[in-house]
Amino acid sequence: MKAGCLPPPVVPGDLVGVAALSSVPDRDSLEVGIRQLERMGYRVRRATNLGQRWHLFAGDDQARVAAFHELVAAPEVRAVLFARGGHGCLRALPLIDWDLIASQPKAYLGYSDLTPLLLQIVQRVGLVAFHGPMVATDLARGLSDEEETSFRQALAGHPIDLPCTPLPDAQDVEGVLLGGCLSLLAATLGSSFEADLGDALLFLEDVNEPLYRVDRMLTQLELSGSLKNVKAMILGHLELTDPNLSEALPDLLKETA
Repeated sequence: MKAGCLPPPVVPGDLVGVAALSSVPDRDSLEVGIRQLERMGYRVRRATNLGQRWHLFAGDDQARVAAFHELVAAPEVRAVLFARGGHGCLRALPLIDWDLIASQPKAYLGYSDLTPLLLQIVQRVGLVAFHGPMVATDLARGLSDEEETSFRQALAGHPIDLPCTPLPDAQDVEGVLLGGCLSLLAATLGSSFEADLGDALLFLEDVNEPLYRVDRMLTQLELSGSLKNVKAMILGHLELTDPNLSEALPDLLKETA
């Protein structure tokens, strides 16, 4: 597959799958999120492990991956969304059949713990993937009008412009948009699933992290050489614990970029 290929468009009436490669989703929230998908006009197929629990996870590693593969292999499933993030996707990565993903191009949409999977789909398979709402969390709380429009248009193959507020000395640059959860980017360093961020416009999101951990993870990425050729950094949704973060983070990013 050619690098940077958009997946086939997904429109209301199409069948979408809901996978669970990470933590156990709240059952009531999952049902609310699925109803929201149906309200938007999509038909929904649930992964067979959605009712399972194994320690922290929605089934053991093999069960989670097998259920994910079933959705991937079904040609009638036009997109795979994820129930929630949390933890567990890293454990599943060595079991993923990348050739299967390449043979059945479709849209993949998630964030947080799914960051390494989405980046591998982009870089191993050559398929554009989407960082966006998950079913038992974001869809369950309800999307804003802007979020729903972005969601629909991305799946349909028409991503909208993303509003950004540049720093005063920012310059215009072009590159491939890559990134995701900062802690997951750091967690894959030194592994075969480490992302190649060369020439990237690197976007970052994370939650519940104090400033010292943010600085440590950014420094770890810098020391590894991952940030050497990054063209720009974009901060997405950050719910971090340090009240001084908004003042400190621009300086930290300048030092690591």
